[in-house]
Amino acid sequence: MYQLQTIEGSVPIASETANVYFMPKKGANLLALSTAQAFAKRLGFTTTPVPEPTSKNIYRFDDLTIPLRHLWYDIVSTNFIIRYDFQQDAGLFLNSKVASAVEARAEAKNMLQTYNLYPDDFNGGDVRITFYKVTDNTLVPVPSQSQADAVRVDFYRPNIASTRIVTGTLSEGPVSIVFSGSGNAKKRVLQFTYSYWPIDYNTLATYSLKTSAQAWQELQSGGGYILQLPKTPVITVRNIYLAYYDSISPQTYLQPVFVFEGDGGFIAYVPAINPEFVESGL
Repeated sequence: MYQLQTIEGSVPIASETANVYFMPKKGANLLALSTAQAFAKRLGFTTTPVPEPTSKNIYRFDDLTIPLRHLWYDIVSTNFIIRYDFQQDAGLFLNSKVASAVEARAEAKNMLQTYNLYPDDFNGGDVRITFYKVTDNTLVPVPSQSQADAVRVDFYRPNIASTRIVTGTLSEGPVSIVFSGSGNAKKRVLQFTYSYWPIDYNTLATYSLKTSAQAWQELQSGGGYILQLPKTPVITVRNIYLAYYDSISPQTYLQPVFVFEGDGGFIAYVPAINPEFVESGL
């Protein structure tokens, strides 16, 4: 059950139209695997790539010198994730020095630029820093560097014409790097997630939107996508606004959504485009 307690005292009036932006996709090519191998080699992965059974596009690379280090690379999208299995390295966090927020931000940006992974449309976007302590083999957020075993840097796109871009997770940007305090470069990056889908800001069209009242009714009827649901019988919604949804999965268009925020960390998205255009494939 939902109840509405916004500043306006009602569902705020939203724009009647919004731009939708084309998101071009890369196609498979004969050089994709060799390109992936060259990139992996630069990162220190020299083994023969192994195809993942769950996807024909994703290959796993292992590090011969650091067996706990792995790379999963999508040869079509060129998105990837690097993980170091820190849970199996008992001494990793002993006598390590975690970087400050300023140092971690600079190190992460430098790494992206070194490997030509820093897109122009990240300029001006938020960069968020989170410190973590290892508890029961899990990274748990802590408020300060002095308590931390690791630090994560998340990169987000800037607003589009004052409209915020949101993602499908509460705490992770489309590009993020988690650093330990290790002096060993290969053990320093605990996780490097790169899920970047380009936007063609010059190819756009304007579409009519649902009213905010329609979106509110849709949410109450069980529609939309709930990111976080508090364990309370009544969910109090206090803020509603339009944003663009940047998915970690490929999508053809960057489209607006209504964002609902409330008590207990409640967050939900409801698609904003008028259904008649969605049904016709925009």
